[in-house]
Amino acid sequence: MIAKQCVLDKGFVRLIDQMGSDRRVVEAVRVSTGTVSDDPERDRKLIHFLIEHGHGTPFEKVVFEFHVKCPLFVARQWFRHRIGSFNERSARYRRFDEEYFVPDFSTLPEGYTADDLAAYNEALHHAYATYERLVAKASGGPEQRARAREVWRGLLGTSFYTEFFWTVNLRSLMNFLKLRMHPTAQYEIRQYAEAIAAMTREAVPISYEAFERFVLSREAGSI
Repeated sequence: MIAKQCVLDKGFVRLIDQMGSDRRVVEAVRVSTGTVSDDPERDRKLIHFLIEHGHGTPFEKVVFEFHVKCPLFVARQWFRHRIGSFNERSARYRRFDEEYFVPDFSTLPEGYTADDLAAYNEALHHAYATYERLVAKASGGPEQRARAREVWRGLLGTSFYTEFFWTVNLRSLMNFLKLRMHPTAQYEIRQYAEAIAAMTREAVPISYEAFERFVLSREAGSI
């Protein structure tokens, strides 16, 4: 299983925990009838039927926890997916490092030059240097130093990296992937969605196969 995948220039996704499997989805369905199946092909057809006809509840029995490092602007898009649990690192209790996202030049719109990318880097470096200087100036006890970090974190733009833990069930995860792997989603969050898709494919291969067939292929065909 893919345990960690690097994303963008400094980010990553790690699958750190998983509860349930394709088998758990099948068990969740069959508990209502009291039946048991020992036929893998029959179970596969059942999972495909569920996805094809929009029966999502059994997929809530499978839960993943991911550790994500990404730019703040990606995290803010991510946190809009509310059916899940997020725990993000705090700039009040931790001093941020000088880690910010630098886009690959090839992903920029036409008309921009290397000088423009250099100006971007310079602006973010200057903002961080100011942040570091003002945070270091704090005197007094721990609460005063925490207050300094709390105030001056406003200098850190949304390109700076953050980290968070994300706990999400498979049903909500598939919705995230449907939206964030779509070609109209922002390029950077698509890279994270594709990394998570690869992990999901290995963790629940039958469910992902059905999701790919009945959801992703239809989304692609609707563009």
